[in-house]
Amino acid sequence: MTKAVAAKMRASKTTFALIEYAKADGITITYENVYPGSIYTHKILKAYHYVKTSEDMPKSKTPSILERFANVDDVPLKTAKVTTLEGMAREFGKLSEYLDRQIIKANPPVTDRAYVERSEFTITDLYNDLMSRIEWSLLRYMALLHTFGLDALPYYTTVLDYSYYVRERKKFRRCKYMFCLNMFAIEGDNLRDNKSKRVDSRFCCDTCRKASHDVNKRFKRTGSYLPIEYYAPIYGESVDDRYRLHEETQPSYKVETEIMKKKPLFKVKLKNESYEHGEMVKYKTLAEAKQAQIIAEKVDKIAVYRQIIRRKNPYISEGR
Repeated sequence: MTKAVAAKMRASKTTFALIEYAKADGITITYENVYPGSIYTHKILKAYHYVKTSEDMPKSKTPSILERFANVDDVPLKTAKVTTLEGMAREFGKLSEYLDRQIIKANPPVTDRAYVERSEFTITDLYNDLMSRIEWSLLRYMALLHTFGLDALPYYTTVLDYSYYVRERKKFRRCKYMFCLNMFAIEGDNLRDNKSKRVDSRFCCDTCRKASHDVNKRFKRTGSYLPIEYYAPIYGESVDDRYRLHEETQPSYKVETEIMKKKPLFKVKLKNESYEHGEMVKYKTLAEAKQAQIIAEKVDKIAVYRQIIRRKNPYISEGR
């Protein structure tokens, strides 16, 4: 830092002036230069991405220090040293998330009915399958009765009733694992022709049997049957790592190009359009088109009023 710039920085009492003086040529912009006596001595992080400017967001001729070093990428922020302002903000954010997780873990929910791990064949599915068979047998008998009349009465015995539902329902049992809603067969001759388990079976599979023991151990350790990942939020840093691992940012035109590659192409033949009310008029500016639209709407309103008057007064000549 030159003596002239240092003298100006000492003479000025406003932060804005200190920032502007620190942007002089040949000076490394650090918090020590911008804020003399600060503990942050490392260079301020810089954004590496390209910012596209437009009329709505023009490029500043004299960008301030906030504009030059704003919107830093995730990786530099994650690896920033603790002595920088970005590094301190990251550590305070992680500490806040850690405290929030500890508060939730101190009083966790015991269980939650919304949390389900397995639900391939539930009791609702079993009920729908049984009722479908019962309704189909009744509709079949009604069709026979409508076709053959009283001669179809002997086939009434083929109609399934509530006793069939009770008999088939007893052939299935629900899994005893609290987070599993599956039904499994305990008799061989069942509705789905599934391989039956033993009559004293409690779980639909070995996975649920092992998970049931793990749940009891988890409850003794944490006071909740639910996994910690379900009720405790994930660290924001972990979410960003997963995002960067599986996804990447690309310009919009590249994304649209990849989407269009997977769409089929259709050749459309252009038709010669015909206009019943005259030729199509082209306007040079938008103002001319809006003015023409206003005039057209006024003409249409006048025509509507004329039709109403002629309908109510048929004796008025059409030319007047």
